[in-house]
Amino acid sequence: MTRTLFVTLALILFAAVLAAVSQAQVAPPQSSSGVAPGTLISAELSKPVDGKKAKVGEKVEAKVVEDVVSNGQLVVPKGSKMIGHVADAKPKNRDSKGSAVGIVFDTLSMKGREVTIQASIQAIGAPQTPVNYSNRTGFPIGAQTGPPPTGGWGQPQDRPGPVLDPATHGVMGMDGVSLSRSGPASVVSATDQNIHLDTGTQLILRIEESL
Repeated sequence: MTRTLFVTLALILFAAVLAAVSQAQVAPPQSSSGVAPGTLISAELSKPVDGKKAKVGEKVEAKVVEDVVSNGQLVVPKGSKMIGHVADAKPKNRDSKGSAVGIVFDTLSMKGREVTIQASIQAIGAPQTPVNYSNRTGFPIGAQTGPPPTGGWGQPQDRPGPVLDPATHGVMGMDGVSLSRSGPASVVSATDQNIHLDTGTQLILRIEESL
């Protein structure tokens, strides 16, 4: 009877192994990017986008300025690049007092590899002025240390304009500028002027799709 029980258990275990192997064979392939839809990325434009001169297909690049962490794992490291292109450009002219530039971000470059993505601009804001170390307080220099000021070590005393965070939506600190969507493109528009986005323009990018 003991032998019969052993054989029965062996058959049950064998059947379970076969079922697991079968499920693994038919399971759909998983995305290797590790960047889930809905992921928010803080970035800054690496070079200006000028609505007066922009051409469809022109490269647009933004640098990731903060690590993106999910479930305790580093998903997108600071310094990665969000790469896209101008999808549409309408400069100010006789027939139109305003201008608009449509931008599509479709590539995430990180750690020597590129991931195909679709990202929209959730928020856009004026650049922050370059850091002036002479204006910093509480920053350790040489052997000198001191209590950190409000906001942590090395925060400038005068940061003009709003700093975007993942909760920000729309346009911040840019008068006469609006943000909308047109298909996969994020459209930045300006009234009574040619849209001009300087180097360092702040962006909150939302991953809509990752392949």
